[in-house]
Amino acid sequence: MNYKLVLATIIAFQLPACSTVMNGSNQLVKFTTGDVIGADCTATGGSDFAVNEKFTTPAEVKIPRSKKTLKVECNKEGYEVATKNIVGRIEGSTGGNILLGGPIGVGVDALSGAIYKYPDTILIPMDELNPSSDLTSPKMP
Repeated sequence: MNYKLVLATIIAFQLPACSTVMNGSNQLVKFTTGDVIGADCTATGGSDFAVNEKFTTPAEVKIPRSKKTLKVECNKEGYEVATKNIVGRIEGSTGGNILLGGPIGVGVDALSGAIYKYPDTILIPMDELNPSSDLTSPKMP
């Protein structure tokens, strides 16, 4: 029996979907609104609009990996509504999967979303509302 062929076959079947195995199809993303603490936020979108998460900043949220846009909207009294769109990018480890896992591994990872990644930390800047102007008449000297 050709042991090298058997070993090569076993390894070949273990390599596909390397990103799926190593990174999973979800990722933990930290959402922050900078110095503004306690903003109520909603993250929506992703692949097949699978994401619909509500949280208060700062927060770490488990998000399905995807190349689709993730929309984050944050509200807090005294601040303007802040919106940010984030697009998933191809994970750096995908290059190794192309070399080692071949088209099958890349295909599995692409279908599961594991080759994509959102930033680890997402900052949603919030601007304070302008205080309403004083409508009283100026005082006479």
